[in-house]
Amino acid sequence: MPFQKNDKNINTKGRTKGVPNKTTSEIKNLLLSVFNDNLNEILSRQTELTLNERLALNKTLLPYIIPNVKQESFSNNLEPSIFDTNW
Repeated sequence: MPFQKNDKNINTKGRTKGVPNKTTSEIKNLLLSVFNDNLNEILSRQTELTLNERLALNKTLLPYIIPNVKQESFSNNLEPSIFDTNW
């Protein structure tokens, strides 16, 4: 059954901006609960790991716990005449 033009059952606008993806939030919650349940085990075994292994473990786990920080860009759009030192 192909799509028909102007069918009221088809969502052409998609998910509204700012509404989180349900599956993604469920997966993040699951990973966080697994991490919290195993935190004591991870901490006790961390002393057995080498420095490189501990860093690799932290690098792997942190993105699932701490949200990503978006990089802000800075542009210097000041008028040159304001800061002109050639009087």
